[in-house]
Amino acid sequence: MGNALFKPAVSHVRYEDRSVKRLSFFGQLSLSMFSKPVTDRVIYKLIKQNQFESFVEVGLGDGSRLERIIQFALTYSNSDNLRYTGVDRFDARPEEQSPLRLIDMHKKMKSIPAKTQLVPGELEPAIRRIANSHLRIDMVILSAGFQEQQFANAVMFFPRMMHSGSKLLVQRQGNEPFEVLTRLDVERLAAQHEGKSSRQVA
Repeated sequence: MGNALFKPAVSHVRYEDRSVKRLSFFGQLSLSMFSKPVTDRVIYKLIKQNQFESFVEVGLGDGSRLERIIQFALTYSNSDNLRYTGVDRFDARPEEQSPLRLIDMHKKMKSIPAKTQLVPGELEPAIRRIANSHLRIDMVILSAGFQEQQFANAVMFFPRMMHSGSKLLVQRQGNEPFEVLTRLDVERLAAQHEGKSSRQVA
């Protein structure tokens, strides 16, 4: 599944070492069954089951989850094909949210054994910006923190980024379980939102 097409949206980060490595059996068990937060466990289970290799993550939290995503992908797939793009407001985060500096994440990415990109911005404009260069993505993860209208505006771009086996994981509120959507589910959502927009214009 690792044939995603990537063109730089902001910057391409080359990794310098392999400090993020494959998981041991007990590491796999720990992450997939006992990791915190509990809501993330579905991510690791899906990577294991489907041998996913390409990821877009919107909303990076404290920046630590991406390492676990890459660890699982390294363990169950072809490490030469790993792709990861992280979308976040970074330096433009509001004061009530924990800070995550873009320059710090660039440094972190250098230890990730994958082709990586960081894209600053809100959900809808960032997805609009990268949709045509991020094709056949295996997993798209939307963490809580986006506005529903942003999701409604962005959802029409997700089908072109996905293939028949892709998953879109959507977390609408913090600590809530991720809703797991197939490409068909996303196409239906996109059609619904497009229909609503057309009626509002009319």
